[in-house]
Amino acid sequence: MPETETLNEIIAGYLRVRIGQASLGPVDTAIFGLAVAVALLSAFRLWRIGRREDRRDRLTALRGAATNETGRARPLNWYARLGGIVAASAVVGTAEQQRLLAVLAASGIKAHSSLPTFVANKACGAFGTAALLWLVMQWWQLFAGFAIARVAVLLAALMIGWRMPDFLLSRLAARRRLQLERGLPDALDLLVICAEAGLSLDQAIEQVSEDLRASNPAIAEEFAITASEMRVLSNRGAALENFARRTGVASLRSVTVTLNQAIRFGTPLAQSMRVLAAEMRNARLLRIEERAARLPVLLAIPLALFILPSLLLVIGTPVALHLSDTLSSLSVGAR
Repeated sequence: MPETETLNEIIAGYLRVRIGQASLGPVDTAIFGLAVAVALLSAFRLWRIGRREDRRDRLTALRGAATNETGRARPLNWYARLGGIVAASAVVGTAEQQRLLAVLAASGIKAHSSLPTFVANKACGAFGTAALLWLVMQWWQLFAGFAIARVAVLLAALMIGWRMPDFLLSRLAARRRLQLERGLPDALDLLVICAEAGLSLDQAIEQVSEDLRASNPAIAEEFAITASEMRVLSNRGAALENFARRTGVASLRSVTVTLNQAIRFGTPLAQSMRVLAAEMRNARLLRIEERAARLPVLLAIPLALFILPSLLLVIGTPVALHLSDTLSSLSVGAR
């Protein structure tokens, strides 16, 4: 018993705490330590709960952003809204909207709000050209006394500014169509290899789009869109028809017909694609030869305008100077 009392006194001595004038007994120290431990544990639990709630909020925000990107279109800005108002008016019309959508698709512009943005560009270009021409007429006082002439010039400026984006878009479409024509024979060769390897048509088209992504992004993008449409649409021939109509390449019609025959009747695909690829390469070679044959005719105009006058000046100047000196000497001798 004396040993137990000695142990209790030692523990009580260790638990007795003195802070300044305050003195805590063993029981008070134990209660204080327990309170600090409970407080620290509560703070740790609150920190973990806060982290869990923060993580949940981030996941909810990410899920909401993904839903907005995939399931709902982003709101249009004021520029696209202005173009949408003009496109929906009677100035453009439904037929013109379809034509613009086809030209935009042929140019490779398939983003959301592409048509309203392009129509807004046309409207801003029309009014900007008319305003610039009006400033020029006011600055130089052109047609100052002819109001009808000024109105006619402003209307012509409006039409030119309205049609100028169409010209630029047609040039982009022609450039992209040329890229598609250049990359189509290689795509058909890869399609033949994929078909001979045992892949189905949609798998072969998807593989071709992945392989040509680095060398020809335009043809790779169109093949990827066609592969996606073939997975979604019930009729795979409709996806091929959309491919030919979207690109606007004339040589794709024969490819579409061949692929549709292979889908319907099970005809061999590899040999037909190989023949079509050879024909396309021959057609491309003929177009290059045709352009080379047109070069002399095209070079005749700059030759006649720039090179021939310079050549005549270099050749004729010494003759004219010598003739002038001869005539002046003869006139001096006659005197």
